[in-house]
Amino acid sequence: MTITTLTKLDFLEFIEQHPDDGIYELVNGKIVKVEVIRADKNVARYLMFGFNDEIRQLQLDYIVDKDIVIRTVTNKGYQRGRNPDVSVVSASLWNSNVTLS
Repeated sequence: MTITTLTKLDFLEFIEQHPDDGIYELVNGKIVKVEVIRADKNVARYLMFGFNDEIRQLQLDYIVDKDIVIRTVTNKGYQRGRNPDVSVVSASLWNSNVTLS
């Protein structure tokens, strides 16, 4: 499912406009719904538990999450918003960008 817009969105517009009823990414200026299959979810869950175990055991400053949208830029300069199955990010960076809504 692609949500049609009159103009191509940039990353910040995508963050403000994407629906909350699923997983969406910004591709070529358009909001695209991503359908995740159960096998992918199972692998992601396994990785999340493994990463969390290691982070706790080694007392590292990281957070593991599945609901992080990451801004990327293509070689041609197009902004994209990707939602990886699993992300490991610096807890300090994560907590420094907290916004209340």
